[in-house]
Amino acid sequence: MKKNLHNWIPAYAGMASNNRSMMTGMRPLALIICLFLSACGFTPMLAHDDTIESGSRLAVASTSKDGSSYTVQMMRQRLKNILSSLNLDSTYKTYVRLSEESGNLAYATDATATRSMMRMTAQIVISCEGRTIYETKCASVTSYSQNSNDEFANQSASEGARERLIESLSIDISREMHGFVKTHPPHGKNV
Repeated sequence: MKKNLHNWIPAYAGMASNNRSMMTGMRPLALIICLFLSACGFTPMLAHDDTIESGSRLAVASTSKDGSSYTVQMMRQRLKNILSSLNLDSTYKTYVRLSEESGNLAYATDATATRSMMRMTAQIVISCEGRTIYETKCASVTSYSQNSNDEFANQSASEGARERLIESLSIDISREMHGFVKTHPPHGKNV
């Protein structure tokens, strides 16, 4: 048993030195990839970052459980741009809860859907020090055609409708946020 162990250890030590040299050769490549990705502003698609450049905080959530991460991420990206230009006090926290529903609008004679609708609602809550200061809802509706013979066209139409709703809601939310900033003085300052 001891003799077999001594024969095995040098072979293992040789493998380890080969792996170390291979890892040493991979370090410059990993460093280059890391620098390249950080230079182009790479961030993971589903990264959650609540801080906004202006100091205000933003939380976007969805009430639906299926496939809503894309919707949440797209809305968060649009709202970050809006909130960064508003100069909200850092004590304000903005919560946006999205809900989405869809259904069929028109049917062919064979009972297949030919047109569908999608509605997206955003509940906006602005709070300061745990107290709700402002709360409102915005909703937007769109429709799209369906083709019973082409699933890809249906999926593309559905995603296009979702993106139109996100754009429309972000404009409505922007309007509401600008109204809030005009009617509410910065926290701790009386006008």
